Amino acid sequence: MVRLSYTKRPGAIMAVVSIVLISMSTMFFGAIAYGATNAQGSKVVADAASPVGAVTAATHSAVSAQETTDANATGGIPLPVSSTCMACHGMTGISPSGSMFPDLAGQWAPYLVKQLNNFRSHTRADPMAKAIMWGMAASLTPVQVQQVANYFSTQTPPKAKLVNAKLAAEGKKIFEGGISKVDVPACMACHGPTGLGDPPFFPRLAGQRQAYVELQLNYFKKGLRTNDPHAIMRYVASRLTGAQIAELATYVRSLPGGADE
Repeated sequence: MVRLSYTKRPGAIMAVVSIVLISMSTMFFGAIAYGATNAQGSKVVADAASPVGAVTAATHSAVSAQETTDANATGGIPLPVSSTCMACHGMTGISPSGSMFPDLAGQWAPYLVKQLNNFRSHTRADPMAKAIMWGMAASLTPVQVQQVANYFSTQTPPKAKLVNAKLAAEGKKIFEGGISKVDVPACMACHGPTGLGDPPFFPRLAGQRQAYVELQLNYFKKGLRTNDPHAIMRYVASRLTGAQIAELATYVRSLPGGADE
């Protein structure tokens, strides 16, 4: 319902608009009062809060409440996790054996939020992102992004796995000392001596799937993944050989925090 009334006084006209919106059994009241004087150079002044803002805020509040209800209804597991994410990453963030999908259990929430937002904005555009994650992340709301990230970050990463002792030993040298002759810095400078990372830009690598780490390093090396801060990963990966990438991936898999395959 809209009610419009005018009042007059010397040198000014006052218009008052009262708006009542009824939607989904919730009533919102708002009023806007505009004063417009006829003096030269006068400005229009809003005298009350906009009902549009009230409706927008209330709508966002209702959406957030619904998302919280959805999580509670699934035993505290966010709905996107139980309906979508678990197919590739597992219900507790451990991806299926032999897959190319990363383990998300124990990963830093700020890093996961950044990656999900990069998928949504298409800032992360490597082949796997385009083929799978762009579509998966497209329908997530900001609240759901945070819920998913918080959920996976609190899951306990299972034990590590030593896939190949010789490769892991060579990878450890690069991880801890870099390769000075080609100006490759030590990986631990950003990811920490035990591979625990530094959010939001540097993820936890400890125990991450060997195949996934190899894939991502090759994406960086070829310039197919470009959402790294200051292009640091592209710089590092471009100076690594295929064998060195395999060695590094094998080593980080052996650090505490990965899944048993």
